[in-house]
Amino acid sequence: MHHEGQEAVPLTLPQLLIHRNLRHGTGSGPTLELSYRIEGPLDVPAFIASVGEVVSRHDALRLAVCDCGDFGPHQWARKTPPLARLVTCQKIKAGSEERFSRYAVGLATKDVAEGWDLRKDFPFRLRLLQHSPDLHAFIATFSQLAVDGSVRAIFGGDLWRAYRRRLGNHEAITEPSPQFLDVAAQREAPASGNGLDIADFWQRRYARIPRDWAFLASSAPDTPDTAEAGSLQTGFVLEGERLRTMRRAARAHNASEFIWIQHALTSTVFEHTDADSVPVWLPVDTRSMRERRQLGMLTLNLPMVIDRAAASSDLVRTLTGDWVDTLKHRRVTRETVDASRVTHLGDTSGGPERSVRYAYLSHPRNRLRDTIGGLVVNYGAYAPLIERVVSGVQLKAGSWDDSVHFRLTFNRSRLTETAARQMTLAVRRHLLG
Repeated sequence: MHHEGQEAVPLTLPQLLIHRNLRHGTGSGPTLELSYRIEGPLDVPAFIASVGEVVSRHDALRLAVCDCGDFGPHQWARKTPPLARLVTCQKIKAGSEERFSRYAVGLATKDVAEGWDLRKDFPFRLRLLQHSPDLHAFIATFSQLAVDGSVRAIFGGDLWRAYRRRLGNHEAITEPSPQFLDVAAQREAPASGNGLDIADFWQRRYARIPRDWAFLASSAPDTPDTAEAGSLQTGFVLEGERLRTMRRAARAHNASEFIWIQHALTSTVFEHTDADSVPVWLPVDTRSMRERRQLGMLTLNLPMVIDRAAASSDLVRTLTGDWVDTLKHRRVTRETVDASRVTHLGDTSGGPERSVRYAYLSHPRNRLRDTIGGLVVNYGAYAPLIERVVSGVQLKAGSWDDSVHFRLTFNRSRLTETAARQMTLAVRRHLLG
C-alpha cells in the first residue's frame, strides 16, 4: 500500500510489540543512545556531511510510522533532511572539561527521557558540542521503534568510514546493505516450509518456563512493594590480567565469551533460588548473515530455560546447545506467533516470568578508546543518568578488545541490597573461573 505517495509496509513483529505498548500508554517509547568524546582537530563540515551520508544510506533512520485505518500500523521512508537540520551544533562556554562533561551528560539524559512521535519526527536526535577546537562531544539518541542495539556498531562504523573517506582515505569503503523496508516486507511474508517447525519449537520452549519459581526468602525483602521499590545498579570492569583470566577460563570450557558470561549470571541466580530451572530472557538479533549490516528494528526478547547443573562444564554445554537452537529458530514473525499460539512471544513488556535478563554487546577488534583519522575517540563517554527499571535481575555486558564492562540492575522489591551486592561479587567470581 501507499501513504502520502510513498510505498508503505507493515511493522515487523519487534516493532509491532513496541508500537502496541506505546498505543496502550505504557511509555513514551524506548530509546537507544551512543556518545563519543572526540579529541583532536575535528573537521566539523566533513563530520556532518558524513552523518548525512549514513542517514541517506539507511532508510531505518528516516522512518515514519502511522496507523493506516483497517490496515494497521505501517511505515515508510522520508527523504534525507538538509544537512543544516541533521545535527544540532553548539559551542559550550564551560570553564573546565569537567563542567563541559556534566553539561553533555545532562543533555544526553534529557534526550533519552523525551518521547518519540514518528508520525512527524525523524527517529534520531543528534548533537555535536564543542568545548574547544580540539575537544567535541557527539551525542545521539534513536527511537527503538526504528532501530535496535545494532545501531551502535553500524551507525558508528559507517560514520567513521565516511569521515575518513572525506579526509582522503579511499580505502575506507562501506559495504552495501539492503534497505530495511525491503527486509521488513519480506520478513512478514508467508513463511517457507520451516515456519511450522519454528512455531513448534517456541511452543515447546514456552511450555518449559516455570511459573512459580522465586528467589530464596533470605534474598527477598520482607515486605515487597513493587510500586515503591525502585532499582539498584552495580557494576564492574574487567581489563588487563583479570580480562585475560576470564577469557582463558572461557576457552578452557570451550565457551564463547557470550556463553561464559551467561554461565556466570545463571550460576549466580541458582545460588539464590531453589528452583530446578530458570528462564533467562535475551535480546535475540533475528538478522540473517546477509542482513548483518542491516540497520533497523529486528531484535526480539526471547527466553532460554536453563536447568540446574552440578558442574560448570555441564551448564556451559547446555547453554551452548540451547543458544544454537535459539539461533536456528530466531526467524519469528507474526505468523509464527499465530501458529505457535504463544501470544506473548517476543513481547517487550515486563512480567514475573522475565525476572532474569541478559544482554551482550560485542565490539570486535575495537577498543573503548580508538584512533580514527587523527582523532582519539572515547566511546560511551557521556552516558545518560537514568534509572533502569527491571522486574528482577538484568546483566548488560559491553565487550571491547581491551575491556569488558558489566552493569547489573536489581529490583529492590525482589532482592535485598545485600543479596544484590552478593550476586554482583558472585558473577565476577564465576567469570574468573
